[in-house]
Amino acid sequence: MASEGGGGGRRGVSRREFLAAGLAVGAAAAAAPLLRLAVPAFSAGSGGEGDGLLYYEFFDITNDKDRLQYYGALGLVVEVDGRKLVANPLLPDRPIAYTVPADRDRFQLLPPGATEDFYARCIRCGLCYSACNMMGYNAIRLLGLGEGGFSRVGTPVVDRQWLYPCTLCMKCTEVCPTGALAEVPRTDVKMGVALIDPDLCWAWNSGDCKSCAKACPFGSEVFEFYFNEWGVHTRVRPDKCKGCGLCVVACPIGGAAIHVLPRDEYERRTRSYKNTGMSYEEYLRLIIETERKDPAKATIRSQVNTDYIQNVRGYVKEKIRT
Repeated sequence: MASEGGGGGRRGVSRREFLAAGLAVGAAAAAAPLLRLAVPAFSAGSGGEGDGLLYYEFFDITNDKDRLQYYGALGLVVEVDGRKLVANPLLPDRPIAYTVPADRDRFQLLPPGATEDFYARCIRCGLCYSACNMMGYNAIRLLGLGEGGFSRVGTPVVDRQWLYPCTLCMKCTEVCPTGALAEVPRTDVKMGVALIDPDLCWAWNSGDCKSCAKACPFGSEVFEFYFNEWGVHTRVRPDKCKGCGLCVVACPIGGAAIHVLPRDEYERRTRSYKNTGMSYEEYLRLIIETERKDPAKATIRSQVNTDYIQNVRGYVKEKIRT
């Protein structure tokens, strides 16, 4: 079933349609050596699940006979902790891992203009919250008891960007009486960094989607594109991103394929992306290199991810139109 974030425009593929569409992929795979997988020395915690690292999830087909048969024929089933998971065609000793929906991967970001000594300056007056809500944006909320310690009670955060992104109107900085939120140009805002999951992003899987870049107030200054027959490969320039989250709410994928992270978390995740030992940039290069040199494997990768996007996470068709 599709997860939240879809709507009336969401489309899915029936199991019959899925298997029929897979015949072309099977024919392409038959022309090349199948991926032969042994059960790897791999634990669920290595892929992002377990050990408190719950920001990735796997394509679990344990109870799906049709997909077990289909992906098994392609040699793309691995067993981990008693579960049968779809393997990553590019790293066949590992299950494919996807970033969890945005409501499960959220961070308490400070509003725009927050100073280095924000907590020393903030007097918990709530004026920033009131200004944001009076504008109708609802991006800022105030922390309650049990949400980060007593010292942070009443301080503002932006942490629901899949629903209420920051518009960078900067009204909160104008009403702050202590300068805890400095009146800076919105070009100087550094709330966080957006990170695109290329396995979950429609534009990285034979699709034409520029929703995130179109929603961004700075457009191509923040986003860059690599165009080929496999899609519009989109990435974020981390030094240019403001972390407002307008791209998150615009993403057509259920739960969003792009999330805003604090800068230290962004650096940690991209250092060993999806716990593969490869950096984020190396992982993107691996995808592009596979598309260039091994079209059969690239086709299988795209089909696996499209199956997951359409039939597990769902997407809103209208947002994909360009």
